Amino acid sequence: MRERFLRDEIVVRMGNIASSLLHLSQWVQNRHRDEAIIDLMREIAWLMEWSGDLTLAELADMQREICRWRRVWPVDRTRSILSFRARQMSNRVLELSGLADKTLHEENRSPKGGTAWNRK
Repeated sequence: MRERFLRDEIVVRMGNIASSLLHLSQWVQNRHRDEAIIDLMREIAWLMEWSGDLTLAELADMQREICRWRRVWPVDRTRSILSFRARQMSNRVLELSGLADKTLHEENRSPKGGTAWNRK
């Protein structure tokens, strides 16, 4: 998994991290199995770790937060908070990577609106 992740450019890696964080948000919100949520948090922490020198200190802070959540999960009354934070982190990683700007640019070019994903 590590080798496959490191083959991609940093922008793709950051996109993968953002996507995983979004999945985490959705899984928590939809009450997916707690064991799967914990495994996904572990995977996200690894992806952030493997990003290494190419990332910002902000990503390291996010990694520490995900690790703290993983250690205490499940805490049912904080489900909405984790879902919200994972979505926030996903959006921030997209911003840091420059992918958020690219998506907005593609939406503005689309005659019907929406992203390139919707047009395929």
